[in-house]
Amino acid sequence: MKSPRQAGFTLLELMVVLVMASLMLSLVVPRFAAVLPGVELKSYTQKTAALLRKLRSQAMAESRLVALSLDSEAHQIRVSGLDAPIAVPEDISLTLNDDGSLALGNEIVLPESFGVSEALPSIRFYPDGSSSGGDLTLTSAGGGYAIRVDWLTGQVSIDDGDNADEAAVDE
Repeated sequence: MKSPRQAGFTLLELMVVLVMASLMLSLVVPRFAAVLPGVELKSYTQKTAALLRKLRSQAMAESRLVALSLDSEAHQIRVSGLDAPIAVPEDISLTLNDDGSLALGNEIVLPESFGVSEALPSIRFYPDGSSSGGDLTLTSAGGGYAIRVDWLTGQVSIDDGDNADEAAVDE
């Protein structure tokens, strides 16, 4: 029969092992994030697409025009009705191609004091569910994604680099 001293580990031994494990883990986790640079981009793309879907639903529910604008210089997304802009991570580059088509013949009249060159590119959602349409491209070191908003239906879809090439061949 073993004596109580030989039956197990002491508290000090367990604490030393836990400290060593936490030190090793603190070295491994930052390296793991560097291995997967596209994870942050994919997550941000999904959040942005969800925001666009929410804005479309909001426009239909409240029967009013809702717009999302991109301020590339300030690295921000602006949403009509929100006072505070949404910050974009510095390592993600955003470009918005608002194809300029106006859904169902809607005309937007800007005040004379509002210069067209100063206008931010935007995607507008209308109360009937349609939108102005456009492509929001997100790129970083981990690759790129395109969020497409159909002008007629207002549907939001995400294309990664592989699907964008296939879509171009099919058209």
